[in-house]
Amino acid sequence: MTPPCRVFPASRLESEIQATGGRVRKGGRIDLSACELFSMVQYECQIDRPEVSNSPVRCWPVQRWFRRCQDKKGSFMVETTIWEGMKKDESRSGGT
Repeated sequence: MTPPCRVFPASRLESEIQATGGRVRKGGRIDLSACELFSMVQYECQIDRPEVSNSPVRCWPVQRWFRRCQDKKGSFMVETTIWEGMKKDESRSGGT
């Protein structure tokens, strides 16, 4: 079983990645925007009528975004899906 994940708003992502295990990362401040960007598509599926054995299954793509960053100990991955959307919204509105 994986360890529990801390939950925090996407607006705090840039500050949250500055520490690991409660300690400040070595090697200076991490610029999340400068980290390498990756994407992955997963699918969310629903059965139209689960009580019917031959009911159609409908699936929709869900794109997820990740950044691979580097600190003194090596690289680490961060999911940035919501954060990427916030950045896009800010650039459309002129950063306000």
